[in-house]
Parts: sequence; C-alpha cells; structure tokens
Amino acid sequence: MIFMDENTKKSLDFQYILNNISTLTPYGMMYKGRLKAYEQKEELIQELDKLEAILSAVENKTLRKEFNNIFAHIKDLRTSVRRAMEGFILTEVELFEIKNFLFLIKDLYKLIEENTIPVFHDTKITPIESLEKILDPENTGISTFYIYDAYSEDLREIREKKRNYDKEIRLEKKTIKEKLEKQLSTNLRPDSSLVIPKDDKELLEKVKENPYLAYISETYMNIKFAIKPTEIMTKLEREVQILKDKEEKEELRIRENLSKEIGKRRKEIFRNMASIGKLDLLLGKAKYALDIRGIKPKIVDEHKIEIQEGIHPKVAEFLEEKNLKFTPISIELKEGVTCITGANMGGKTISLKLVGLLSAMAQYALFVPAKKMTYGLNRFIKSSIGDMQSTDSGLSTFGGEIKVVQEAISKAEERGLILIDELARGTNPEEGYAISKAIVAYLKGKNSITLLTTHYDNVANLDEVAHLQVVGLSKLDFEGLAQEIAKEDEMDIINRYMDYRLRVVEKNTLVPKDALNIAKIMGLEGEILNLAEEYLSN
Repeated sequence: MIFMDENTKKSLDFQYILNNISTLTPYGMMYKGRLKAYEQKEELIQELDKLEAILSAVENKTLRKEFNNIFAHIKDLRTSVRRAMEGFILTEVELFEIKNFLFLIKDLYKLIEENTIPVFHDTKITPIESLEKILDPENTGISTFYIYDAYSEDLREIREKKRNYDKEIRLEKKTIKEKLEKQLSTNLRPDSSLVIPKDDKELLEKVKENPYLAYISETYMNIKFAIKPTEIMTKLEREVQILKDKEEKEELRIRENLSKEIGKRRKEIFRNMASIGKLDLLLGKAKYALDIRGIKPKIVDEHKIEIQEGIHPKVAEFLEEKNLKFTPISIELKEGVTCITGANMGGKTISLKLVGLLSAMAQYALFVPAKKMTYGLNRFIKSSIGDMQSTDSGLSTFGGEIKVVQEAISKAEERGLILIDELARGTNPEEGYAISKAIVAYLKGKNSITLLTTHYDNVANLDEVAHLQVVGLSKLDFEGLAQEIAKEDEMDIINRYMDYRLRVVEKNTLVPKDALNIAKIMGLEGEILNLAEEYLSN
C-alpha cells in the first residue's frame, strides 16, 4: 500500500522537509531518495533512537565540519567497482579514485573512533587495510595513484634500463651541442635547435655543410635547424621505444591484477559505501532536527495523534521573513472524526496540514517541530486539500474533490489518517452541507482518524464527533485596528493577529463569523459590510 500519494505529499509540503535534509555524498543522496515510512513500530523506534544518539555529533560544529569535509570528497565509485568485479581492467584514474576512497574511509573511521560517536550496525565504517597496502605498496600515505616499481621486479628493471638509455641519449646530445657551439661560435637553444636569420649567409653556409645539423623549418625571416640524430642516438632511441612497449604491457598486467584485487573486496567496499550513505543521511536528519528544534515523537500502539505546540516549518519560515511568529497548535485526535470549524482564512487548513506533515515526519523517523508528540502508526495518509480540479480527467473542482475523498473513504476501515479540507466547497451550499454531514456520519465509526475542516454550521453536531474551533480573530479589538489598517499591508495584519490555536467546543457551537471581520480588515466598502451584517442578523 502507498503510504502517501504525490498529491498528499505536495499538499502537506513534505518535499519541503526533504529538501531541507542535507546529504553530501552520492550514497547519502541515494538513501535519501529511498526514504520510506516505517511500517513496524519497533523499527521506527529504533531509527528514532539512532537519530537521538547521533545529535551530539551534529551539535558540535567543529565535528560536523570535519564530517562535511570528508563527505564532500567522496565520489560515486559503484560503476568502477562493478567493472572490477566483472573482470574489466580499471584505468589509472579509477584506481586513483578507489585509493582515495580507501583513505577517506580510514579518515572517517578515525574521526568516529576519536570522538566516540555512536556506531550502529548499518553505519559501521571498516577500513580495508589489505587493499590500502596493495594500492600504496611503498606506504607513502598519499592518495595520489602511481604504478610503483614495487609492483614488479620486471617493471623496475625496465624503468631502470629506460632511464639509463635516456641518460646516454642526453649525454650524446650534450656532446654534439657543445661541439657545434664551438664550431659555429654561437649558442643553441635549450631544445638543441638553432634559428638563423636568412641574411646571415656566412653562418648558413657553415650550417649547411655541418653533418650534425638538419633543416627543420623556415619563416620569411629565419631558418630553423636541429641536431641530427647520430647512429648511436638512433640505436638508443630504438631501445627506449622497445622498453616503453614492455613497460606499457607490464603496467597493463599490474592494473589487471589490481582490478582483480578490488573485485575480490567488492563486498567490503559496497558495505562501506552503504554505511557512509546511511551515516550521511542520519547526520543530515539530525542537523535538520536541530534546525527546527525538533523533538523525538513518542511512538505508541494505540491509534492516536497528540501534538502539543506543533509548528509547520514552511509556514513558520514564511512568517519569520515578515518578522511574524507562528502560533503553535495543539491537538488530540483518535479514531473517528474530528471537525475543525472556523471562517475562511481562519487557519483551519494550517491545522490540517500541520497534523498531516508532523504525522508523516514521525513515521519517516524524523524529529518533529513540537513541544511533545505522541503517535500511533498509520498505514496511509490521504489528503484532500486545495483545488482538486483535474484538467486531465475533465473533472470540476467538486468532481475532483469527491474523487479524492472517495479514494480515502474506501480505505477508512484501515488504520490510516484522512485529511479533508473544506469538504464540498465546490458545489452549492445546501448540497455541500448535506454531503459534508453525510460523510462525517459515515466516517465517525471507522478505524481511520479523520480530521475535517468546514465552514458549515451543524456538520459537527453529531454524537461521537469531536468539534474543534480555531480561535481566529475572535479576541481582536477591531476598533483599535483602524490606525494599523491605514498604515500597513492588510495581509500582514491578518497574519499578525490570526490566532491559529484550537479549542474544544460544544458540538452545537456555530461557526464564528470571522469572514466579515476579515473583509473589514481587507478594506471592503463600509456600506457593503453594513448590508452583510443586516442580512446575517435576519
């Protein structure tokens, strides 16, 4: 069963949460992409305990910086390791990257050991010392890769001979160069070439007769000559080329052997990659927990949701940018239906989103932004929030909404969380009220927890249906707002004074008429407002 469909994730702003969990390694990003809700209580508690245990490592900024420095240098080497496993010969670049990875594993292991950071079965880092020694036979401790002479006696001999021949060639060239400079009374360039102006006829004649110089090229002003290889030099260079071919074959053989050694240790390498990824993700989750001042939710068997002073991180960030503060929301939910009533713009939807988001975060083993949270696992979370109009299927807003609600209702016998915002708002009030009340009556005895918002009166007046109301603007002195309304943006005023807290009310309590108050703040004509109040009173 799908825990949350894409529409629900989007409406709850769940992707916003994931975007704020920072992972630096390709393996951490991979595991972040695979994040799923936990289905078993014991596994979820274990993961939350791990997150709690690792928090101290993130609180230490110096330590976190050291982790980040190591993680930032880790590359995705899965393809190279698979190539080695399948018998391919790795390139020198691939061998360098794997050697560097081994050194980073060792650095990570030391960092964890020296700082006594908690280690779990799936975050255990294990240095592969045997492979380190193979890729660093001279024990340089440097991450750069080179096919060392120590890999093969044959390679050592080949390179030694090559160096000797190169030395002999340089000596032969040097001898000829000195002889030429003496004969011609001029200096050759460092590359043993000689450039002569075309108008220096005398020197050109000498050069043309000299057996040690050969014509190379010319411009409209100069002619270039270079030392002509002697028989000794030609023979030596032929020997060097033969040795180069032998060296390349020997290096290929060594790279083949090294690739096989890497292939043999693939399980150890892949285990470390997995551990690094899970550790990276765990640290990212811990960092985000600190950023939102999150707490560990208490996971219980009973199917209920209790949130004390919860905060919706995305909305809180939006308000903070305007120098406003999010009003924490507290709510207790159990199986059956809870209705939230209040005027439009009164914060009902925020409460709905907060419950869904914090529930999803808890079941994904994330800390939640609240003072306290008690949570019983759900098999699914399904929401109908926002404009449900579907251009693909040609459904109207009401049709799209009913389609989503029906999908939720079909699962209502299961242990889940159903969130419905302003039910039947896309149709006429009489039918909307009737459908809303009928759905509440149907869902109230089901196993799911249903949280529903409505601006209709008397939808929540059924037995066994909990009725909550948003405090909204009910405590506001509108007469005292006159000066502020003249000076400030109306939306900022609403955001500042809107009280999103919920209070339990009697089931027959009518929906507060905050709509008129909001219209007043937004500057609707006084004459219209007076007429509206007259119609309302009648």
